[in-house]
Amino acid sequence: MTPEDKILERLEAIEDRLSDLQASKENSRMLIEQLTPIGNHAFRLAIEEMETLNGRVTLDDILDLCRKGLLTVPKITWLLDQLENATDLWQILHPAVAPTFPHIIEKMGEWERDGVFAKMSAVKNAGGTMLGSMSPEDIAKTGEGLAFLISQLQRLADPDLQARITKLIGMLGEIDTANVKPTGVFGLVGALGSAEGKQTLGLLAELIKVAGKYAGQNAGN
Repeated sequence: MTPEDKILERLEAIEDRLSDLQASKENSRMLIEQLTPIGNHAFRLAIEEMETLNGRVTLDDILDLCRKGLLTVPKITWLLDQLENATDLWQILHPAVAPTFPHIIEKMGEWERDGVFAKMSAVKNAGGTMLGSMSPEDIAKTGEGLAFLISQLQRLADPDLQARITKLIGMLGEIDTANVKPTGVFGLVGALGSAEGKQTLGLLAELIKVAGKYAGQNAGN
């Protein structure tokens, strides 16, 4: 390569560098032209906002805000820890809860089709209507009546009493009213003379004693 060729090669390299610098300068100029309106607008907005805050916010307020922010760092850290614990708990429960959620939705859809929610709404409306038609005194009396009814229902839990009621119902079920025949005094005396009649008289005697006992108690009160 001759010296002239070397000089031409260097001149071409210099021209390429000058072209790159010119293109870079042109790009920078275009970027500045595009950013200048945005910067001017942002500067005007900042000035307007500062004018709005003038007299309302002081440097002491900003320092107090910074101080409170630093004091609440432990609380924020605790909240982040709790959030992490809640996330871990959800990741543990999600595999078990996610499959059951569609079944719950499907079941609620069945209840809706069967009218369960409509019935519940009707019961709520009926309860509201009943309460609206009752005075506080009526509600108090109703509560007393329910308390008495519950106490009597609790007595039915006694197995001995249940057995007696069952026997009484069974006895009434054995009576065939279609085969009952008219009878007179002699027929009644004859029926009472049987073993079953005497047993019935004994039962009546016990009933009379118990009734007399309660009548005497009421008279004493």
